Amino acid sequence: MRFPIPSAGVNACALSWRPPPEFSARTKDVTTKGDITEIEVWQLIAASATSANVSSSMDELDYDTLSYSILPVRGELLGVLDLTAKPNSTTVEFACPSGAKSLVVEMRCQRGGVSCELYAD
Repeated sequence: MRFPIPSAGVNACALSWRPPPEFSARTKDVTTKGDITEIEVWQLIAASATSANVSSSMDELDYDTLSYSILPVRGELLGVLDLTAKPNSTTVEFACPSGAKSLVVEMRCQRGGVSCELYAD
């Protein structure tokens, strides 16, 4: 997932999860399976460790070409989200990336048998 970096002068960032309201038409935008109480949020720092053809800039990452054979490189664990928390779940604050247009993260399930599909427009 890609998030815009706040304007200059902002040093601390955090990611927050807020599920759609219970009776909203948007509830179908999220499909989950299994224990979704511990979802790791990792900052991705390079497009690939194994391919020289892939751009190393995360701002230019091509999501259509991602595969398990060419995974982006994880950097810092930014926090853990509980997708069942209401009204929201928020990571602890972390240093906003400098010199980039966006923060690119991977959301990783800590347990097996878990999936989460998000639709965003």
